[in-house]
Amino acid sequence: MPGVEETTRERILRLLLESRRPLSAQEIAALLGLDPVRTEKEIYEHIRHIAKTLRRRYGGRYVLYMVPPRCRDCGYVFTDLKEPRRPSRCPRCKSQRIAPPLFYIEER
Repeated sequence: MPGVEETTRERILRLLLESRRPLSAQEIAALLGLDPVRTEKEIYEHIRHIAKTLRRRYGGRYVLYMVPPRCRDCGYVFTDLKEPRRPSRCPRCKSQRIAPPLFYIEER
């Protein structure tokens, strides 16, 4: 409908549907014109809800995937995360050089 503004969550959903590659929360924020550092946690919260929205709106035809974060020093992959977030330290080598999780949406 003309004149209706998209919410931040709708803009994130559209961005992930249209993206050709996985995106981090900071990349999503930057592409939407938001402050990547200040809104990173907010983006993760939106992503949690987007996963539910996809199931409800598209009946499971589209799925949100997360490429798990990994340590840039030793290569440890954080496969046991319950929620999308960037861990602060590697449990193996204690490095703080953690690559953020990446998100993308694919059709089943």
